[in-house]
Amino acid sequence: MSISFLTRLALLVYSAGDLSWSPVDIVSPFLIGLLYDAVAALYFSIPMLLVVGLVSQRFLNSRPGRIFSHTFFILNLLVLLFNALSEWLFWNEFAVRYNFIAVDYLIYTNEVWKNIQQSYPLPAIFSGLALITFLSWFAIRKTIHSKSAPAGIFSRLGFIMLVVAAGLLNFFLVDDGFRNFSANKLNNELAGNGLYQFGNAFRKNSMPYLDFYANQDEHKVFKTLRQLLREPGANFTGKSETDLTRHIEPAGKPEKYNVVLISIESLSAEFLGYFEEYHNRQYPEVIRQAMGYIPKITPTLDSLVNESIFFTNLYASGTRTVRGLEALSTGLPPTPGQSVVKRLPTSSGLFTIGEVLKQNGYDCKYVYGGNSYFDNMGDFFGKNGYEVVDEDAIPADSIHHETAWGVCDEDLYTQAIKEMDKSYGDGKPFFEHIMTVSHHRPYTYPEGRVSIPPSMKLREGSLQYTDYAVDKFLKEAKNKPWFKHTVFVIIADHCASSSGRTDMPLNRYHIPAWIFAPGIVKPQKFERLTSQIDIPPTILGLLNLPYESKFFGYDMFRLENGRERLLLVNYQDIAYVKNGKMVVLSPRKEVRMYEPEFRTGNVKPIPMDTQMKEEAISYFQGAAWMLDHGSFKF
Repeated sequence: MSISFLTRLALLVYSAGDLSWSPVDIVSPFLIGLLYDAVAALYFSIPMLLVVGLVSQRFLNSRPGRIFSHTFFILNLLVLLFNALSEWLFWNEFAVRYNFIAVDYLIYTNEVWKNIQQSYPLPAIFSGLALITFLSWFAIRKTIHSKSAPAGIFSRLGFIMLVVAAGLLNFFLVDDGFRNFSANKLNNELAGNGLYQFGNAFRKNSMPYLDFYANQDEHKVFKTLRQLLREPGANFTGKSETDLTRHIEPAGKPEKYNVVLISIESLSAEFLGYFEEYHNRQYPEVIRQAMGYIPKITPTLDSLVNESIFFTNLYASGTRTVRGLEALSTGLPPTPGQSVVKRLPTSSGLFTIGEVLKQNGYDCKYVYGGNSYFDNMGDFFGKNGYEVVDEDAIPADSIHHETAWGVCDEDLYTQAIKEMDKSYGDGKPFFEHIMTVSHHRPYTYPEGRVSIPPSMKLREGSLQYTDYAVDKFLKEAKNKPWFKHTVFVIIADHCASSSGRTDMPLNRYHIPAWIFAPGIVKPQKFERLTSQIDIPPTILGLLNLPYESKFFGYDMFRLENGRERLLLVNYQDIAYVKNGKMVVLSPRKEVRMYEPEFRTGNVKPIPMDTQMKEEAISYFQGAAWMLDHGSFKF
């Protein structure tokens, strides 16, 4: 209980600038948190309680019994201290208590463990934890003792039943939602308990829409969706009400341009010079102290702004890579819980841009610099129209640098060009979706490439290297015979940080995108509100290919003005943004309405817009229904 209290206090001090400091919002996390701490303490104590319910007091008073009690105490204290440190690091990365991401980290231990090893001084950390544990034990060792349950089989049985009953009552009566008392997300997160949140996330990794979220009559959902998904050149061909298939008639002559879709890890809009003032981007003082100046971070990407169709008002679907991959392949609204990419067995045979282009004779590949087992990427893309190429395809002697997440970007691009050359040599148009990994903690990269040395392990350095690798890739591509017939789409998978004062801080979803194709597209600033799920149909629209569509996204270059909207997810909450208003759907079938501030991420509660509420429910309930019923198949 003490460790949980101190952890909460430390997180409060660390996040002071983003918290609500009203008396209620500061006191409540500690009062509500006390409940979660007590529940977590009970769960954590059950093993020892069961032991003392089974053994005799004579054993506990013996030397072996005392050794057992002290050993149990030391191990428990060490685990709790390690957990407190882990919570701190997790909060530093995601600004939340443990959630389903922490559960995932137990599955993909190889990448996660390597990342931790390369990011933090583990020998010093573990030594410090061991020392604190030993000193704590030594200070109170004479007060540690264990007391057995009352003698007698019925007394012991009653004690054990009481312990189990207490655990079950807490399981069924205590709800994760008790902590959602404030309009400030971080205050709510402070009220939680990491161990309790972890168990809750493990249990609720899957969130059936109808069980948790506001819903409406199925007929109404699909009737509304048919209105929302209409667009120029799209004619519904489905034979049933729930079949949203549309035939897309192109606006011009079909062109089988090659397409290279590059999703760059964590490329927030704020990192670009174009948006620097808008987002009030601040660079670490350590860069200026080490180098005497602030170097240009993204000169190549900044220069492409004036050479491409540049999306200035584009927003990611979620806060993790799998959400970006989901949006850029399926064009589906993000549904709560796990991404479709990881939702086995639902994740195979889906309608994707890869399947559409494959049917049009394209050589479709997903090229990833890491192990495609991670986040189920290989299985997902391999079963949805793509050939998967990952780090195993890259010769060891050609790798310049590798982290826990995979090879550096320039080695990834080198392999990608080899794959493009292969497709071109076979006489096929190609579609490659490339997923980078360099712009990720531990922020290391090959020496001698950029002005910020990798030894500093700064995000700005890895971002500078990411930009360098893009420049090198495009220069090499320009010398290829297929370059003039290729459309390059560069986009972020999600923002670098999802933390904010609200559950849906729109400034933490703002990402950039470029369509770079000299001689094919005319450079312009595309300023209309655009969702990440709009990218697949927009790409196909540039190619003028006729196809049967199940996308929920729009071809933004054909969509009528005024119909732009966003569809977003933040684990449990899902949001619909349109015409300067935002509907947020939460578990326990809660619906809230806000006026969002795009620049700061703040929100202001406003009266409910019934039509927007119905549209939001239709989008998310309809998408969930189609996935659950196997209707979003190719």
